Amino acid sequence: MMTTAEANALRIENEKLRAKMELMQKLSTAQKFYAYYFTKLKEFPSNKACFDHVNEQYFTLFGVWRYSDYNSFKGRLSRSNNKQ
Repeated sequence: MMTTAEANALRIENEKLRAKMELMQKLSTAQKFYAYYFTKLKEFPSNKACFDHVNEQYFTLFGVWRYSDYNSFKGRLSRSNNKQ
């Protein structure tokens, strides 16, 4: 049988994994990456700082960069907006 401390540790670990999976889903496609970026903008002093944060989160979760740099991101975002 599991102790209270072990059960609590397991619950905390499950919550962390659930949050990680939710973030992975929010960043899983280019369109979702853009949407998440726009929701986070108000939390950062500049657009680039926000991009750096979100791109770093993507790298941490997926092991690759979604965009090589901010200019690449801006170019893709602009092309995406022009398609709509």
